[in-house]
Amino acid sequence: MAYRKGSAFGAFPPTFLPFQVMFQLVMVPVRLVNWLFFRTRVTGRENLPSRGRAVLVSNHTMLMDPAVVAYALGRRRAYFTMLEETALIPYLGTFVRLLGAMPIPEGPGSMLFLESAARRALSARGLLHFFPEGECYRWNQEPQAFRPGAFFIACRLGLPVIPMTTVLHERRWRGRTFIRVFGRTVPLPPVVMVVIGAPIPPPSDTHALRGAALRMSLQARRLMQQAIDSRGGSKGISRGKMPRLVKKPAEPPGLQPSPGSAGAQRVRAPAAASGAVSR
Repeated sequence: MAYRKGSAFGAFPPTFLPFQVMFQLVMVPVRLVNWLFFRTRVTGRENLPSRGRAVLVSNHTMLMDPAVVAYALGRRRAYFTMLEETALIPYLGTFVRLLGAMPIPEGPGSMLFLESAARRALSARGLLHFFPEGECYRWNQEPQAFRPGAFFIACRLGLPVIPMTTVLHERRWRGRTFIRVFGRTVPLPPVVMVVIGAPIPPPSDTHALRGAALRMSLQARRLMQQAIDSRGGSKGISRGKMPRLVKKPAEPPGLQPSPGSAGAQRVRAPAAASGAVSR
């Protein structure tokens, strides 16, 4: 069951029995964590289609975000995208794939790979989830610029985009935002609210997909910020960008393209096109 780099579709199919069993087993502690640890509340579930297909997008604020999203979806289930480098980690990669992760490689051809994998995932589950910031910004309540991959897929396939905003509220206990555990200072976890917004319809004009995808991404980001602001999300608790689980080895100085070279542009372009994944 280990993932092999470049696999055509790295997610497990819904009919795969270990996939079904693992998800149900893991959802038990996931529900407990959401109830007791984050005190998670969900609003707007009526905006989720009971059937049919849609692309879901969320701001990425915590390592536990995929579990929070799975909890917020209720009875519906979704595939969610993840970095291929995470899927290649022994045991961890298999574990998160059993929970519904779909690895997406970075590099040339990643957009074509993403579209092919998205079609299969949507046919199997109906819902496909992205973190369009491309990185996890811990406890951040000001969504960073969105990458276009999720919105390009939605425009290409004529699907609505449903924004799922994670709103965080600072927690205090006896006037403090932290506790002491074995002499160490441990911050109290924030209180979580997931706001499921109204679907953003796909554009009627499918000729200028890049522009349409950009407009959808800007609209989704604006709606997420409005959801955070209107519900009093705590903006002063951000803990910065989360380091990736797998660090890419640095290239020798002689092999690195200069910032303005064509090679540097070729390296950056695919990442900007396909980056919309969880770690």
